[in-house]
Amino acid sequence: MNIEALNVAFEESIDKQAISEMKNHFALFGDEAQFHEVPDKGIQASILLLTMSSIAIIFGGAFVKKLGDKAAEDAYPIIKSGLSTVYKKYFGSNAQYKTVITASSEKKAQPTKYSLVLSLYCVGKNGEKVKLLYNENWNQEQFDEATDFYLSAITDFVSNSSGKIQNILNQNQCVMPPSLIAWDETSNQLIYIDPIPKSKRI
Repeated sequence: MNIEALNVAFEESIDKQAISEMKNHFALFGDEAQFHEVPDKGIQASILLLTMSSIAIIFGGAFVKKLGDKAAEDAYPIIKSGLSTVYKKYFGSNAQYKTVITASSEKKAQPTKYSLVLSLYCVGKNGEKVKLLYNENWNQEQFDEATDFYLSAITDFVSNSSGKIQNILNQNQCVMPPSLIAWDETSNQLIYIDPIPKSKRI
């Protein structure tokens, strides 16, 4: 993958129409947006939140720098429109698909409210890896508001090692990268998600 671009990695089993529509929206970025089909993960581990999501939007440094320029705020609506095609398939009360974990030969409902399908990824100047999560039950308005929060926070974090994401990382010790962060709709803030409760640690 081009670490300076906007990369979209998606698994083979992801809805083809959703990916096609996202490609159409992101085509406005030209070569700065690149799509990569990857094999399905197969048997899932219990620590699934820490792995790559089925659709991973990875923000490269040069692309983020352009997001930080005031004129490049035009990119926000393009990204939100592209992500909304995924929302319609996998999120909300009318989702066409529901995520299921395969453990050995047994299928289980996922053990988290956060989506295993879509996440945003970025890396700070000091190499800190961050995964921004979406709640499967958010309505479209909440989904879009979270995306606005994420895009703004990614810009500060990747470009300057500052802002909301850096503050959260400074206050929380990551047991196993990437650090997980989500928008909390009740407090309207970004929060740290600990996938391994202290009671479960060795």
